[in-house]
Amino acid sequence: MTRYYIRLTVADRPGVFAEIAAQLGANRISIASVIQKEADESAGSAEVVIMTHRARESDMRKTIEAFESLVSVHEVSNWIRVEG
Repeated sequence: MTRYYIRLTVADRPGVFAEIAAQLGANRISIASVIQKEADESAGSAEVVIMTHRARESDMRKTIEAFESLVSVHEVSNWIRVEG
């Protein structure tokens, strides 16, 4: 088990973070921290960076697949294992 860094480009509208958090919770992944970067108003999107607590890679892969199926997630820009 390891921690993960996840960077997403998402729709800038109410309820999006709730959808993201629900997918993490459904796959037994706990959030350690989250930062939302300033929204790009012209694109109607925002960047969200999430650090998780330790999680199984199989659960993380399921979560990334779920993110990619959400209309509110424009892109899974990055997800990286954080060792140590």
